[in-house]
Amino acid sequence: MRLRLQTFANTFTPYQRAVALLVFAASIWGISFTAIRWALTDFTTTHLVFWRFLIALVAGELLQFLFQPKVYKRSGRDFRLALFAGIALGLSIVLQTQGLQTTTATQSSFITSLYVVMLPIVAGLFFRQRIKAHHIFLGLIAFSGMALLLNLHQTDFQFHFGDLLTLGCALASTFHIIYVGAAANQSTSNFRFNNFQTLWALLMVTPFIAYEIFVNGLPLWPHVVHFKSVLGLLILSLFASLVAFYLQIKAQKVLPNTTSSLLCLLEAPYAFIFAALLLDESLNGVQLIGVLVIMTSSVAAVYIDRPKNR
Repeated sequence: MRLRLQTFANTFTPYQRAVALLVFAASIWGISFTAIRWALTDFTTTHLVFWRFLIALVAGELLQFLFQPKVYKRSGRDFRLALFAGIALGLSIVLQTQGLQTTTATQSSFITSLYVVMLPIVAGLFFRQRIKAHHIFLGLIAFSGMALLLNLHQTDFQFHFGDLLTLGCALASTFHIIYVGAAANQSTSNFRFNNFQTLWALLMVTPFIAYEIFVNGLPLWPHVVHFKSVLGLLILSLFASLVAFYLQIKAQKVLPNTTSSLLCLLEAPYAFIFAALLLDESLNGVQLIGVLVIMTSSVAAVYIDRPKNR
């Protein structure tokens, strides 16, 4: 059975496998929007982020130790390697969470998606990476698709302080993708690297949970927790953080950062699909066009950046 699976996997190039991994990761991030809705029934945003990273870290370290003890012992260098990626990841989630206190979820999602446009510019200005014209063009196309998907043509868009924080989230997400792309090929273990970036992200969130406990008097764990809230938390911890971010790291060993960012944007169409199935939300005609625009830009990026000798 294992030989058949290996033979099947070998029929695809490393580039094709990396694309498939990131598309699958985007589907997990897509369902995480529904999971967040479930979990926020009983958890505050800060509590949810804290427990999400803590559970993912503990589960990831146990799995690594039990199934790859030799790699566990020699992958300590990934602790330092994951520093900047983890800080960027934690900072992006903290800024987005705090920003949602004074802005709408629609505006937050739209502003966060700006990382698609920011990435080639930041990579060129701060990391001296070549900016390709088609990356900027496809990023703008995907960005316009996101605007259609979120119905911003019908929304009176007003800029609040929360929007400014969310803009910082988009910038932090941009740096996270770049740092992961730079570190992916240097890490001893992609799985352990993800554990360590989760640890650094957890440390970023810890001051906020401490503030809620010691200043606001909230308990570390809610007094009443329903099944759907726990299910949402487990989806976020074990699938969105542990599995999906690991797949992102593995995929970015092969894919260019800009292609990765466009594929990550597929989480938005997935989010609407799962919301329609699980939350009874629906898409109108304009939103469906937005989905097609995003998917088209992602497919175009994958095709243009494919290895020419495949």
